[in-house]
Amino acid sequence: MTGDMLSLITGLVGVVLTLIVFSRLLGDNPAFRTVQYLFVGASLGYAFVVVYHQVLRPNAVAMILGLNDLPTLGGLILPFLLGILLLARMVARQQISWVANIPLALVFGVGAALALGGALVGTLAPQIQDTARPISNDPFHAIGAVLLVLGVVLSLSYFYFTVPRETPRGAIVQTSARIGRWFLLIAFGFFLAGSLLTYITALNERLAFIVGWVRGLFG
Repeated sequence: MTGDMLSLITGLVGVVLTLIVFSRLLGDNPAFRTVQYLFVGASLGYAFVVVYHQVLRPNAVAMILGLNDLPTLGGLILPFLLGILLLARMVARQQISWVANIPLALVFGVGAALALGGALVGTLAPQIQDTARPISNDPFHAIGAVLLVLGVVLSLSYFYFTVPRETPRGAIVQTSARIGRWFLLIAFGFFLAGSLLTYITALNERLAFIVGWVRGLFG
C-alpha cells in the first residue's frame, strides 16, 4: 500500500467518524453511539498499553533485577500487593471483598491530602499573595489593585451566611453579598466564554480538516 493510498484511507476514516459525531446534533442515533463506544474502547486500550509499558513492565523488570536488594524489592512489591487486593471487589462474597478497602482507603486518603495541599499551595496561597500586592505609583495599577481587593472581599461576603440579615451588620453584609454576586457572575461568564471558545476552536479544527481533505481529494 502506497503512502498516498494510506493517507487517503486514514483521511476518509477521519472524515466519516467526524460526520458521524456531528450527527448527534440531529439527535441520538446508533451510529453516534457506535463511534462513542469506539472512542472509549480505543482510549482504554491506549491507556492499558501505556500503563503496561511505562508502569507494569518496568517495575516487574526492576523487581527481577533487584532480588538481592530487599528494601528496594519490598518497595516495588508493595504496590503490586495493594493492586491485587483491589481484585477482591470482583468477588461477590463479603467475607473477601472487604480487603479491597485497604488500598481504596490509602488511595482516597492520599488523593484527598494531595487535593487539599494543591488547593492551599496552588490556589489559596497565591490568591492571597496576589490580593495583597503593593500599590505602585501607576494610577491604573493602583486602581486595579484596589478593585482586586474589593472584588475578593465582596465575593467572599456572598458566602457569609452566619450574620442575621435584620441587624445593621447583616444589612451591610447583604449589600456586599449582592455586589459580590455580580462579581461571581462576571467571573463565571469569562469561564464559560473560555470553555465555549475551546469548543468552537475544536469544531473549527474538525471542519478545516474536512474541507482540507476534500480539497486535497478533488483539487
